[in-house]
Amino acid sequence: MTFTSATSQNISEITCILVNQKSKDSRTLASSGFLEMRNISEDLGCYLSSQSTENVYETAKNVEVDVFGDIELKVIMNISEGISCLWVFKENQADCKPSLDSENRYVVSLVFSKIKGSQAGKYTLAVKSENNNYTIVFTVLLRSKPRKPYFVKSENLTVINCQSESYPKPVIEWLFCRTPDNSCTNINHKNNKRNGEVHGVQKVQHGFSANTLFQTDIQCCATNELGRECTKLYTIDLNEKLEGSLPEFLLKAGEPLLIRCRAVYEIYRFGLKWHFENRELKQGRWFEETDYQQDSSVVRILYTFVSSMGRNDSGHYTCSSTEHPNKTALVKVLEKGFINVTDSREDFEIDLLEKFCFEIKLKAYPPIRCMWIFSEKSFPCEQSYNADGYSISSRFCDHKYQSGEYVFYAENDDTYMNKTMILYVKRKPKVTIQSTSKQISCFSDSYPAPSWTWRKCLEPDSSNCTEEITEGIWSNTHERKAFGSWHSSSALDIEDTVIGLSVECCANNSVGSSCEKGFINQQGAVFSLQDNVSFYAVIGFCLPLIAILLIFIFHKFKKQSRYESQMQMIQIVGPSDNEYIYIDFSEFEYDLKWEFPRENLEFGQALGSGAFGKVVNATAYGISKTGVSVQVAVKMLKEKSDPSEEDALMSELKMMTHIGSHENIVNLLGACTMSGPIYLIFEYCCYGDLLNYLRNKREKFHRTWTDIFKQHNFSFYNNFPLARNSRQGTALKNGSYISLCRMDYFGGMQLTQDSDLASESNGIASYLEEEEIKYINRRVYEEEDFNVLTFEDLLCFSYQVAKGMEFLESKLCIHRDLAARNVLVTLGKVVKICDFGLARDIMNDSNYVIRGNARLPVKWMAPESLFDRIYTIKSDVWSYGILLWEIFSLGVNPYPGIQVDSNFYKLIQNGFKMDQPFYATEEIYLVMQSCWALDSRKRPSFSQLRSLLARQLADAEGAVYQNMESNISTHPSNYKNRAPVSREDELLPSPITS
Repeated sequence: MTFTSATSQNISEITCILVNQKSKDSRTLASSGFLEMRNISEDLGCYLSSQSTENVYETAKNVEVDVFGDIELKVIMNISEGISCLWVFKENQADCKPSLDSENRYVVSLVFSKIKGSQAGKYTLAVKSENNNYTIVFTVLLRSKPRKPYFVKSENLTVINCQSESYPKPVIEWLFCRTPDNSCTNINHKNNKRNGEVHGVQKVQHGFSANTLFQTDIQCCATNELGRECTKLYTIDLNEKLEGSLPEFLLKAGEPLLIRCRAVYEIYRFGLKWHFENRELKQGRWFEETDYQQDSSVVRILYTFVSSMGRNDSGHYTCSSTEHPNKTALVKVLEKGFINVTDSREDFEIDLLEKFCFEIKLKAYPPIRCMWIFSEKSFPCEQSYNADGYSISSRFCDHKYQSGEYVFYAENDDTYMNKTMILYVKRKPKVTIQSTSKQISCFSDSYPAPSWTWRKCLEPDSSNCTEEITEGIWSNTHERKAFGSWHSSSALDIEDTVIGLSVECCANNSVGSSCEKGFINQQGAVFSLQDNVSFYAVIGFCLPLIAILLIFIFHKFKKQSRYESQMQMIQIVGPSDNEYIYIDFSEFEYDLKWEFPRENLEFGQALGSGAFGKVVNATAYGISKTGVSVQVAVKMLKEKSDPSEEDALMSELKMMTHIGSHENIVNLLGACTMSGPIYLIFEYCCYGDLLNYLRNKREKFHRTWTDIFKQHNFSFYNNFPLARNSRQGTALKNGSYISLCRMDYFGGMQLTQDSDLASESNGIASYLEEEEIKYINRRVYEEEDFNVLTFEDLLCFSYQVAKGMEFLESKLCIHRDLAARNVLVTLGKVVKICDFGLARDIMNDSNYVIRGNARLPVKWMAPESLFDRIYTIKSDVWSYGILLWEIFSLGVNPYPGIQVDSNFYKLIQNGFKMDQPFYATEEIYLVMQSCWALDSRKRPSFSQLRSLLARQLADAEGAVYQNMESNISTHPSNYKNRAPVSREDELLPSPITS
């Protein structure tokens, strides 16, 4: 969008551009680490302000950027005469240097690298030409989590306000606790009082009258979509025993002070007083509130407050009582904030695959914003606070075992700091050999630096190299090549004693050793072992056999490279795992009842394509009901397919008709086999595969439903018609009973029926009244509007996949490629197992690795499948464990940081198991580990897995309902609007009691 204006016969054109450097998928930054960056340009729409008589341009869009982001503000001006310009921000000015682009237009840029919080606000570009002046104004809004809240007393009333600021605007929430360890009543305020916007930061506040704040522990939290920060109302409780050193309270000059002293006594005749440096505080610096309890005891709260602290207000504030021991807090007023690192370790050595996280501890005031930097890329910084509120620790674990410099950067409103830490990852030597006519040399890269040994071998091609060489060896040389890598070498002079022999050089360090051999011929020339004469003799002898072997491999590869379905049905033929064959469906008859007129298909875009075919989105008219169109997925071969592939697709069609339908399988709906290419018509799953679904939902993940309830202020629950009964399920109005797989987005439900979760029944529909079915189904299909993901959803996905695989297990069907990429998600968060292998581009998919003469998904394969090519339902159980790991890591690639090489296969053979993913519980991780038993007989069946997850799901739902009822009952807005379910609900207390 470009706006022009004409002034004094001079046509000017101003264009404002935002250049934002982002990763190709910024949502996966936290988990994937090193991402390719790209510049994204956006036209901000500069327009000539109608309220100004001068040439003042404003942008139609504000500049929104994440904290520590990299951006560039660019102005392109089509002005004929020469210009000079100046950038103005707050009270600062900076010269700018205009340049000319290919169209002879002036270009002025302002670049921000790792933009800081202090750089948000309005930026003005003042441009002066020979005939006119121009002003271009940008508003830069810095997206970050809220500032740590703080408490202030209102000027004229005894109201305690909680304030915070951020962009986007934060929501204030109060937490009231009887004791610090008890669960707390929460009150969430979306419509907080707004105090205005300063430099792109929106400040909000919400308060309570002091005569209602008698709880022991009171907290205020500020939340926006980027994070949450909480602060306790600083309280000296005279009834608690003082532990540890004197508590400190830090403030900057000009900030407000609010401390309360709390005391409880059995009779009302007791008093409280505040003293500052042994002098009683004057009237006007304190006020008191009293609450009489039902047991006749009295709670007194004595507040001291200062609206703006000065250096003279630093000192000891003591609360005294006529019936309690005195307690003191030290208040320090600082001229400016600080950041002090409290630990000093900077170098770390770790073994490959050793559990390790960087951790930095510091004290800071005001609170910090921070990031981790490695290889010029930034990573999110998670912080945890100690009880004092000023001691902070931050951990970084996503180093992927890469040696190098890792930088921790932190800043607050007054200062900044960075600390560099170096990681050395130990690895064994890798030896190469080189030679001249006089010398043989060995080189190695490793960490730590290796030691060298040389040996003679008894025969040229012998592995028995025992006689150590001590003469003619040059001293080792070590050179630091890079972080965590030493370049080392050792050389041996060629003497008569070694001519005609093989020699071996070995590099050894604490991780392991590596050796390389060389053969020295009569002329003193050196050959590596694979180049010596005996090797060629063996090759010449075996050449006919090798030719035959190559022909055999070629024919085998050609046979295997044709298309076949991943899913196969096993015909058991023996007691051992490897004594089976797949059922050959080519001889089965095709039931024509599945035939669908191909002219009733209207094709859309391709959903996936691969070496053998593709899957295309289509509209099928009349496939479910006459006159009704349905979105479907059509599976087809490529245009020039051979007869064997067509036979394989027909066999798959017959197998799918034989298997039957299930709610957690992508079901066959029909087929087109006559008068044209073969089409298999399947259900369409609108949200795509589970892997990308999880990755795209990372920013919307909530650990508990309570977080969502708070965020949405319970408003969804006002008209919810179902009531929780004493069983793990839901009671309907007519008294019947069903179970929820989970409760979706504030009332939307996916109904399931299971022996572990629901009562015995032949169908849920018979239990429901027609209007109830319509209501529940409508909520299911509206659920995605809320766009959230919860731990219960992850459990539900796992449970549904287990149910689908249990169904396949009952049909003696194995999948052979069970992974999140092969599970689809549709409306109601229903997941369905699919087999769209013919539409997968395995040649360019890094998950499929060449092993032997095939590309295999090795990270998902059980050891017996990987090493012995044995596929059973128990090998699918192993893959299901990997799928669980994908789900509870929100789509992280399995075995992160581990390359698929010989060491990977050794790790699998030795029983290596991945660590517990971030979002999994201990119970879920135990389920994963049980799936990864090396002995396939010790792995659970899918029926057992489904049952295990059903119980965990029931427990999770029970916790959700209990928490939901507790929060709903204590939320005043819903208390008066919600239809009563029981007499007990009507009598629930308000959240704040005197």
